[in-house]
Amino acid sequence: MPVLSFVSDTDVVRFAKALLDNRVETFNKDIAICLKADRDGSHAYFPALITCIAFADFLSGLNAGTLTDQKLPQLKAYVWQFIDNTRTVYTADCLDVLYECFRHKLAHLALPYAVFDTTTKSSKPSQTFYGQAQRLITWTVHARGPRPPIQIVGVGRTQILKTPTPWPVFYDHRAIVSVSGLKSDIIKSIPKYLRYLETNHSARNHFKDCMQIYFPY
Repeated sequence: MPVLSFVSDTDVVRFAKALLDNRVETFNKDIAICLKADRDGSHAYFPALITCIAFADFLSGLNAGTLTDQKLPQLKAYVWQFIDNTRTVYTADCLDVLYECFRHKLAHLALPYAVFDTTTKSSKPSQTFYGQAQRLITWTVHARGPRPPIQIVGVGRTQILKTPTPWPVFYDHRAIVSVSGLKSDIIKSIPKYLRYLETNHSARNHFKDCMQIYFPY
């Protein structure tokens, strides 16, 4: 990739497009590798999912003007502006679960909790689920699945049986995620973000601020 200096507003948008085209190419390749079945028909669902979440985090950081302190409200702002402005496909509840149940646990533990308790207390004031009625959420991640790409389905009180547990563990909701659906929606959002970048001065400044971090000199 050649050096593409930017001075004018047009330069910023041109550079943003070149950068994101490059990132989408890598993103598609990485997801394709993860979702290619091995000899046993298994897939690397969780590396694919964390790659999707990380790319969405990157885009939301560009939009917010920071790549060092991404938070759930920034992700929601990006999703609701560029992916789902009706907030009916990616509801607040679905994004809460995606962030708290999958993003944080995959980043730190490699796997989500077998069951995620929405009433788990936290010392962080921003704890998403604090004060909610209790739901015990387990998960299923598919390479492909029906829309919307993230669903939370009530299933009644059910015991975990397929995973070894030290005592009886129960769940009453299931989060169902389609990696390919999530990937597709993220990619489709980028042209909308670039059009916004063309017309919004603050968005261009946010992008330039992020490039100072992404490409130090």
